[in-house]
Amino acid sequence: MPELLDELGIRDRSGARPSDLSGGELARAGLAVATANEPDVLLADEPTGELDHVTASSIVARLRDRAERGAAVVVVTHTAAVSGACDRVIALLDGQVVL
Repeated sequence: MPELLDELGIRDRSGARPSDLSGGELARAGLAVATANEPDVLLADEPTGELDHVTASSIVARLRDRAERGAAVVVVTHTAAVSGACDRVIALLDGQVVL
């Protein structure tokens, strides 16, 4: 797991309490926990919501990597750059599916 923490830029925060982490650090720690065992299904709700552009790009790359290695990755986002990195997009408008 240290390599994963390095990749996400939070290895130096590995001993910190959740209350001492920023929102972005919490998001990255959550992704580390969620992907550490390489699950077959990964649900990501706004995985880049509180992150800077560079960190968000690394998170999207990690999610794409999991998908390319056979995992089903479902991402919920309001961010066009994130949805643009997805293989399939299902958009909702006022609770209705729009294609």
